[in-house]
Amino acid sequence: MGFFKAYDMRGTFGVDFDLDTVEKVGRALPRVVGGKRWLVGRDCRTTSEAVRDALVRGLEAAGAEVTDIGLATTPMVYFFTVKEDFDGSVMITASHNPPTDNGLKVSRKGGLPVGYESGLKEVEAIVHGAA
Repeated sequence: MGFFKAYDMRGTFGVDFDLDTVEKVGRALPRVVGGKRWLVGRDCRTTSEAVRDALVRGLEAAGAEVTDIGLATTPMVYFFTVKEDFDGSVMITASHNPPTDNGLKVSRKGGLPVGYESGLKEVEAIVHGAA
């Protein structure tokens, strides 16, 4: 698998994915996952702000209302997705991967994770122009 993995999207920034890819993901998520209200959080990687900006551009272009909570942990994003009843959320992080990597962890309403078999495959098809 490339940028799209079984449970998230991640890889080396500028090699496995770029800002255009992230913006396309943002455009696809409301269509695939559904919902209008989206929450976005990010880690402190040097590329996370640029990734956030591209993601938000895509989400907003798709008609989503985006709340950016800024620097956050993944559990914080999951918590607020549920507590504030967001339709979906994205945490920008590559978790334990090297600092040159980054990625996106997607959740739907109720904080339920979106993996390859539950939506990321469709997002990938849209990003690559196959849908």
